[in-house]
Amino acid sequence: MDWEARMRAALCAARGVAHLHTAHSLAHGNIKSSNLLLRPDPDAAALSDYCLHQLFPPAPARPSVSGGGYRAPELVDARRPTFRSDVYSLGVLFLELLTGKSPSHHASMEAAGDGVVDLPRWVQSVVREEWTAEVFDAELVRMGGGAEEEMVALLQVAMACVSTAPDARPDARDAVRMIEEIRGGHGRTTTEEESEGTRGASEEERSRGPSPTS
Repeated sequence: MDWEARMRAALCAARGVAHLHTAHSLAHGNIKSSNLLLRPDPDAAALSDYCLHQLFPPAPARPSVSGGGYRAPELVDARRPTFRSDVYSLGVLFLELLTGKSPSHHASMEAAGDGVVDLPRWVQSVVREEWTAEVFDAELVRMGGGAEEEMVALLQVAMACVSTAPDARPDARDAVRMIEEIRGGHGRTTTEEESEGTRGASEEERSRGPSPTS
C-alpha cells in the first residue's frame, strides 16, 4: 500500500469508529487490521466484527499479549471495552500503517535488553531517541513522494491515541478531524462541498446585483 492508500484506510477506520460512538453509542471492542475491510472504492473501507463482545463474557487478559497488541492497558482487568479503549486500538492500527510492523509480533516478543514488548512502547522509545525516521515503514520511505510531513503528523495523532491515560486520548471524532486536516481538507464530505459551492454561487450572484428584466 502506498501512502495515499494508507491514509485513506486510516481515515475510513476513524470514521467508522466515530460513527459507532456518536450515532449508536456503541464501542467496537475489537479494532484491528484484519477487521478493516478494503473495497474497490478507496474511500469505502469498512470495519467488521463490531460489538460482538456484547454477546460474550470478557476473558481474562494479560498485559501486552491479549488482543494481539491492540488492547488498551486499562482492559487488562477484563472490563468491557469503552470509547477510549477503542481509540487506543485505533491508534495502534495507525502505527501499524506507519511502521509496517505487526502489533501482535511486538506483543509476543521482547526486544533485546530494554523490555519493550508492544508496538506503541517501541515507537515511543525510538521517538524519544530522536530517531523518528527509523519508525516509518522502509517501503514507504523507498516510495518517497514527499509525504514525510503527513507521516509525522499521523504519527503524532497515533501517539495521542495510544496514551496510557485514557482521558488524555482524543475521541474518535477528533481523530477524524485531525486526519482530514492532514490530508488538506480532502476528507470533507460531498454534502459539505456542495453546500459551500451553493453558498459561494449565491454570494457571487448577490455581488452582481439584480439580473436585467426582459
